[in-house]
Amino acid sequence: MRGIENRDGEIIKAGCVVVHDKKVLLVTDKDQKIWSFPKGHVEAGESLEQAATRETLEETGCKVEIKKRLIPDVTYTSKELQKPVRLTLFLAGLLTSGLDAEEKSSWVDLERAREIIYPNLRLYI
Repeated sequence: MRGIENRDGEIIKAGCVVVHDKKVLLVTDKDQKIWSFPKGHVEAGESLEQAATRETLEETGCKVEIKKRLIPDVTYTSKELQKPVRLTLFLAGLLTSGLDAEEKSSWVDLERAREIIYPNLRLYI
């Protein structure tokens, strides 16, 4: 899915940084080479907060509650789409944990997370 774009032509995504018991909730690809916060495209008619909590639930099985927006937004170019992306991240608290191993989500020690996450996301750990 391509997702909606803002006035600047950036694809809009939203996600959550969930820290619990000195661990952070991360998702990975099938080869466990790429680690990131749960995030995804904002759908039409959906707020950034709604998209962030929906994507976190879909990707991890965890229900979360938004605490605050994290600044600044992350911007990058999608290699797949060759389009600019604007990712808004929110600090979120854990409501219920339901990790889905099939989706490759995991609670990762904060120090380890800083080593394996995309470099442009380390600021948020």
